[in-house]
Amino acid sequence: MVGKADANSDAAPVPTERFGYASLGSHLWSSSLSEAERENLAGLLEAQNLDPFLQVVARRSIELLRIGPGATVLDVGCGTGVLLPALAELVGSSGRVVGLDYAPDLLAKARDRVRDADYAAVVELVEGDATRLPFESGSFDAAHIERVLMHLSDPGAAISEMRRIVRPGGWVVTAEPDNAGLRVDVPGDPEGMALLTAVQMTQMTNPAMGLELPRRFATAGLVDTQIVPMTDFLDEYDADAAALDREIGADAVARGLMTAERVESIISYLTEASGRGEYAWFGTMVIAAGRVPEDD
Repeated sequence: MVGKADANSDAAPVPTERFGYASLGSHLWSSSLSEAERENLAGLLEAQNLDPFLQVVARRSIELLRIGPGATVLDVGCGTGVLLPALAELVGSSGRVVGLDYAPDLLAKARDRVRDADYAAVVELVEGDATRLPFESGSFDAAHIERVLMHLSDPGAAISEMRRIVRPGGWVVTAEPDNAGLRVDVPGDPEGMALLTAVQMTQMTNPAMGLELPRRFATAGLVDTQIVPMTDFLDEYDADAAALDREIGADAVARGLMTAERVESIISYLTEASGRGEYAWFGTMVIAAGRVPEDD
């Protein structure tokens, strides 16, 4: 179940799909999407990146890359290139930024963004697979990936590939949600709320990816891993959120897990709780930064 940003915030409005929930389910990363579906995905990604919370996550992730002038850095799953200008500014004219994505139409939008920001001389865009990176071992000072591992069938391979292409002593940084740990306060029917959340999370290939990052970094052989959990709190539930939850509820009803009446009861409660100032939604993003061993 999802909510909107703080109603008292002056930030630009963002969609109800937070951290990659709901309509940003893993199915949208399929290579078989139509052109219209891909354009919709690009629009959703752009809208999400207006989210003040995700902007804070991005800034902290970039800090943990530990890069400066002259550095070489890879952004895996760069999408429409939201982070590329910031990375290019850090490495300067003597550095190199590479953005990799599997979708050429997303890379086209990233190319426009980089050109408009006047960083085309520093940024290279490459079409490729996160689990089979087309780069030589040790050819980057750092590598970054955000909200991508949760969609991959083999996230461990992507982490291992980033470790491979980063030089000894360099850093691998990822930020992923713990979708499976979503919390919404529904005191009258916490079991029903848990069922709806579980149905929603079936749209993610790896809904607990944020929680899994310490284990996966250790398995990949990264050391000195730093874990930074960042929790977002939402206190507003609006008509868009209710409509989305009805879609999730319809899926739960179709699976025989709940009745339609039970779903509507939960949505009614959340709507009323929001009006009373009692709505509470918590979601956590986890940033992990690991170093490639010096003796690698």
